[in-house]
Amino acid sequence: MMKIFITLLVLTLAAFQTQAQFLKKLKQKAEQAVNKTINQPTENKTSGPTENSPAPAASEDAKPADTKAATGTPDLKVYSKFDFVPGKKIVYFDNFAQDNIGETPNGWVTSSMAELVKLDGLEGNWLKMNARGSVQLTRNKVQSWGNNFTVEFDLLLVDNGQSHDYWLMLLNTGSNIVTDEKNLNLTGAHCISFWNKTGNGGKDCRTGLYRDENTASSGKKLSEAFSDNLPYSNTVPVHISMCVQGKRFRMWWNTRKLYDMSAVDEAYLPNQLGFGFHVNDVSDYYISNIRVAKEVPDTRAEFAQGKLISNLLFYTGTANLKPESMGAILDVSKVIKDATSPVKIVGHTDSDGDDASNLKLSQQRAEAVKDILMKEYGIGESKLTTEGRGETQPVAGNNSAEGKAQNRRVEFIFNAAADKYEKPAGVVATSGNTAKEPAKTPAAKSTGSTAAGINGLRLQSKILNVSLPYAQIMKEDNGYALVASKEEGNSKENFLKIHFKPVGENLKTDSYYFDEVNKKKPMYGTKKYPAVTKTEALLFYGSAQKPYIKAFSPYITEGHMSKFVDAGLGRHLPAPSENCKLVIEKIADGKASGYFVMGNSIEGLKPVKIGDAEQETFTDGFAGEMKGTFTDIPVY
Repeated sequence: MMKIFITLLVLTLAAFQTQAQFLKKLKQKAEQAVNKTINQPTENKTSGPTENSPAPAASEDAKPADTKAATGTPDLKVYSKFDFVPGKKIVYFDNFAQDNIGETPNGWVTSSMAELVKLDGLEGNWLKMNARGSVQLTRNKVQSWGNNFTVEFDLLLVDNGQSHDYWLMLLNTGSNIVTDEKNLNLTGAHCISFWNKTGNGGKDCRTGLYRDENTASSGKKLSEAFSDNLPYSNTVPVHISMCVQGKRFRMWWNTRKLYDMSAVDEAYLPNQLGFGFHVNDVSDYYISNIRVAKEVPDTRAEFAQGKLISNLLFYTGTANLKPESMGAILDVSKVIKDATSPVKIVGHTDSDGDDASNLKLSQQRAEAVKDILMKEYGIGESKLTTEGRGETQPVAGNNSAEGKAQNRRVEFIFNAAADKYEKPAGVVATSGNTAKEPAKTPAAKSTGSTAAGINGLRLQSKILNVSLPYAQIMKEDNGYALVASKEEGNSKENFLKIHFKPVGENLKTDSYYFDEVNKKKPMYGTKKYPAVTKTEALLFYGSAQKPYIKAFSPYITEGHMSKFVDAGLGRHLPAPSENCKLVIEKIADGKASGYFVMGNSIEGLKPVKIGDAEQETFTDGFAGEMKGTFTDIPVY
């Protein structure tokens, strides 16, 4: 089914370019009678800007002036058995707060169109995804989420007289960098795909869970249900939660757990979130508040260490907890009951807004968590104390959406000795009226030096000496690829890929030669040798965009290609060098070290036309030797 869907997409993407439009008024107020108004959010009453009010650098909770507060929040008691616990280290966060209304958010990869809009009755900015035969991928730049992560987002389904027909996908991009447009071709993406065809408010429903194994079949069907009731409303978003821990995959539709099963191929861990839509789907789809977080907490272990950090979500400008955070509250309530001494609940904010307002809000949120623990879980007041520390103890930089989201947190202190703040390297701690953290220099303007804390790849040659800090070895269908880039997630410039294949399926410490070198070895053709199968690059080595290194080769030589071509267009290249190879020297703890030596293939030289009866123009050539060294880069 997955590949049939993909085939239909490919055939129809060009034909369906529908114009996205604003949803002017939400016509239905269904569910308001059902949804109680307990903890209904209100405007922040404090004077001056706060973490949660409009500011030049908007936070998760930044509230647009022309947007109403959401109403009809569900009774928290409904969520009392909800057991989703988000990861504690946020690696990707997106609520489109800093994007322009009416435009596609910068960095999203889409086969059709996506447009940012505001919706009456809902907070913040929402991305309307064109739903006719399209594929939409987020602008996440993190190449690996590991094998222990969570994904959350709010999805508003608005039907236009026809059933929804869509896919929610956790993809593995293989050797492609996650922002590469090649990822729109989903065939062989080894993805976990949730398919939903539903209408009539979710009463008419068919769902399926699939894993694409890149076989001749349409993917492995893991589960299918023909009458699974998944309620939705044209006015109230559905909160989707997913958790991957090794092979285990869990998914929730609001509070209802849909799956808890072994579904993930651990050789192809997801690293990108995607959305796909049937070619005949005319419904409207809106998404916001995307959050991907690593390291699902082991609450018992952190309790024993004396400190637990939780990224709870609150409504804009208030101390009202969002219902999807109740799983984390439930989880921590279990260990608080076992605590023999008082537990301190500490609220923190990001640096947006003034210090006094942030301090007040952090205290209010700590008090709100205390109230829930007392009222919903029966924990005595004498066992709980609270404190607000505002923006004074950041655990990440406040110069990115992910950093701000990480700083908006609640900590539970079980042991006073564990209540220590150590400022991470590169993070600015603020206190009182201290100046806010300076704006981050765009990654594209990097000088090329290896980023702090990141093990990268160092290139050395006569024409280019540079560090590519974002380096990794990634598994692909026919082997592995060494991938490195100057800017995380950038596959358009200043990057390289070296594809190689070990003997057998597993990565090994070995020397990998080009096929031109392997052909010289005894028994070539009857015996398999570790091999470099392909290389590609786009590395600038001057102020101009041309010439540039376009690949690596087994030929260590110099000169325009015309130097090696005769009038009959025959090529007379030098003998391949046995020095040209990729060497994996060490593999330990999921990291690899080694080096490579290869010839530089360059592009963008002065055109030279060669040939007699038949002619060809050459703009490429060679530029000597390139050496690359890498230490402890991750293997995915």
